[in-house]
Amino acid sequence: MKQTKFKIILLGVMALSLTGIRCTKLDAKVYSQIVNENFWSTPEEIAAGKSPAYAALQSVPGQSGVYWENEISSDEMITPTRGGDWGDGGQWTNIFYHSETADNGFNSWAWGVIYDGIGKCNYIIYTLQNLNPAPATLKSDLAEMKTLRSYYYYLALDLFGNIPYVTNFKQDPSTVVNIPRAQVYDSLVAELNANLPDLTTDRSLATYGKVNTYFAHSILAKLYLNAEVYTGTPKWQECIDQCKLITAGGYSLMSNYYDNFRDAVQEASTENIFSVPYKANVMPAGGGNYIVVASLQFNNAFLTFQQNGMGNNGMCTTKPFYDYYDTTSIYETRVVDGNTNVYRTFKDQRTGQFLIGQQYVKGITYPPHANILYSSSNTLPAGLPNSDPGAITIYDDQSQLPLAYFDTMTLISNPAPYFRMAGLRNIKYWPEPGGNVGDNISNDVPLFRYADILLMQAECEVRLNKDLGEALDLVNAVRRRAYSGSSDPKWPWTSDKLTLDNLYAERARELAWEMVRRQDMIRFGHFLESRTFPDKPADPSDKHTYILPIPSSVILSNPNITQNPGY
Repeated sequence: MKQTKFKIILLGVMALSLTGIRCTKLDAKVYSQIVNENFWSTPEEIAAGKSPAYAALQSVPGQSGVYWENEISSDEMITPTRGGDWGDGGQWTNIFYHSETADNGFNSWAWGVIYDGIGKCNYIIYTLQNLNPAPATLKSDLAEMKTLRSYYYYLALDLFGNIPYVTNFKQDPSTVVNIPRAQVYDSLVAELNANLPDLTTDRSLATYGKVNTYFAHSILAKLYLNAEVYTGTPKWQECIDQCKLITAGGYSLMSNYYDNFRDAVQEASTENIFSVPYKANVMPAGGGNYIVVASLQFNNAFLTFQQNGMGNNGMCTTKPFYDYYDTTSIYETRVVDGNTNVYRTFKDQRTGQFLIGQQYVKGITYPPHANILYSSSNTLPAGLPNSDPGAITIYDDQSQLPLAYFDTMTLISNPAPYFRMAGLRNIKYWPEPGGNVGDNISNDVPLFRYADILLMQAECEVRLNKDLGEALDLVNAVRRRAYSGSSDPKWPWTSDKLTLDNLYAERARELAWEMVRRQDMIRFGHFLESRTFPDKPADPSDKHTYILPIPSSVILSNPNITQNPGY
C-alpha cells in the first residue's frame, strides 16, 4: 500500500486560506495556537510545519480551477452539457470558448488556489526566518519553501500574466499592486537561481513529492521555454541548458508509459521529476485524484473497473485531438466461455489512454493499450442488462443505450439521450479495479516528467536550428518507448520529420491531460484557432485571452490591482 507522504498536522497554519491578495498579511492571533519555543524545534516539527505548503499543491492538478483552466481552454479537453448534467451556468463552456469574464468563470477558483499556496509559503518562510535559535537546516528549509513558492507564482504568471508578487508575509496589503508579466518573470528566474545551491540533489523515496534541485531546474526550463510569450525575448538556449542539467540527474524513461501514472508503481518511476501525492478520500483537497473520476461514465467505472461510487460522465476528448494519435492496432480473436471475442492492442501505447467504442464488463486490463475487449458475440440486444450476470455489454443506466463512446461532436450542449456517450474518456491515471470507494482515486499526478524535458530540449534545438541530430535522438527516445514491443517501422523519425508542427503533435500524444497543452498552443501559435465547433470561431487578432481576467473580487478587495487588458 502506498505510504502516506505528508504528515499533516492541523495547526493554526491551516487557517491561512487565501482567496485574494488581500490576505497576504493576517492577524497574528490566527497563529496563537503555535508557540514557537515549543514547536519548530526538531526536524520532525519543521517538516510538519512546512507540510501545509505542500498540501496546498493537492488543489492544483487534482480538482481545481487551475487544472480546468489549463485543460478545457485547450483542444484536448471539453466538458459538454449532456442534458442537465455539467451545465453549471455555462462555466465549463465559457472556458472552452475563451469567453470568461472577471465575474463569471473559474479564474477566481484558480486564483484562490494559487494564492492560497503562496500565502502558506510566505507564512512558513516568515516563521522560519524568525526562529530563535535558528535550525541548522535553515538555509535549505528556506530554499525549499522559496522554490515551492516560485512554482505557485509560475502558475500565476502563466495564467494571469500581470500579478501581485509578494514575498514578505508582513507586507501591508494596501501597498500591494500587480506588476507587469516580464517583471514577474525576471523575479522568478532570479529567485530560483539564487536558491538552487541550497536545494538537495536527492531524488530518492525520501524526497518523493518534495522540492529538490531538479524541481527548480524544471520550473526554470518552463520559464525559459515560454520566455518569448512572457517577455517578448526568446530563451531557447537557456531552456536547453536546464534540460541538460535535469538529464545529468540520472532520470530515464520508464519502459511502460502508464507506470508513471499508476498508483501501485509510480513511486518507483525513474521518469517523474515531481509528483503531487494523493490518497483517495483523505483530506485535504477533498480527497484524491479526480481526473479519471470526472471523465468516466458511472456504469463504465463500476462494471469495467469495479470502482464503487465514482464516474461523473464529464470531461472528454473529441476527434480533432484524437486524430493526433496513431490508432493502428493488432486484433486477436479468441473464444472465451463459448463466446467469440476480439481483442485490440494499439501499436502506440499512448493511444490506449482514451476509451472509444463499446465498453464491456472487465473489458480493459493493465496496461490499458493492450488486450482491450473490442467486440464480443455475447451481447444482449435490448433492455438494460447491466445487472444480468451473463451480460458483458455495458449499457447507460439513464438512456438505456449501449455505452459506446464516440469522438465526433458537433454541439457542446445536447439533451439527446445518445449524447451521454459523446466524447472519448481518459484513463491515463489507471483506476485500479476495486481499489477505491468514492469519487476519487489515489494516483499521484506528475507536475514535471522527463519525457516532457526531452521534448522541450528537442523543440528548442529545432527553433535554434542547432544540434538537430541530438534533437532527433531525443524525440525518437520518446517514440521508441511509445511503440515498445511493436515492430512497426514508422515510429522512428527521420530528419525530415523533425519540424515544429510535428513536435507540436508529438507533445499532444505524449502529454495529454498533463496541464501543458494550453501553454503549448499559445507558444506554437494555435491557441486562437476555432474551438472545434464552428459556431463560435475565435478572432485571430484578439490575443487578450492568452491570459485570464483577474477576478473582480480581488480588485474590489484592493483597488490598487488593475485588470488585465481586454477584460
